[in-house]
Amino acid sequence: MKYLVIVLLVATMGYSQSISKQVVGTSGKTLTNSNLKLSYTVGEPVVGLMTAGGNQLGNGYYPAMDLQALSVEDNVLDVQLKVYPNPTSQSLYVTHPEMNSFGITIVDLNGKQLYQGTINKDEPLDVSNYTQGMYMVTIENKATKKKNTYKIIKK
Repeated sequence: MKYLVIVLLVATMGYSQSISKQVVGTSGKTLTNSNLKLSYTVGEPVVGLMTAGGNQLGNGYYPAMDLQALSVEDNVLDVQLKVYPNPTSQSLYVTHPEMNSFGITIVDLNGKQLYQGTINKDEPLDVSNYTQGMYMVTIENKATKKKNTYKIIKK
């Protein structure tokens, strides 16, 4: 039985992959003698990025994600924009010291668009027919196409 285990270990080592690995560990040690070297650690394995034919591969615990910034354009309105009251039960107002007209889109948390249109400064938008819950309200400056998104609670 002992010989079978040794044969299986030697055969497995002969056909195993060789990947350069680094370990970030909290503790560990390396023991050596004239014939053998044994290293062990306690920690999380870190495997470097691997690619094959333009495809990204992931090994071990390395997350195989390729994140890219889609846009670096600043499209946020000036913070002087106010959407009130929050929470609301009847009407929603939008105000800004310099702007008088805004594009507005209301979306529920499932991504369903409930309203899209234009609202004037200090003009009420009736939300009384919406069910209770949270909504995402996006306000857009029509001239510059800059936007702000707010979470509004309908009670």
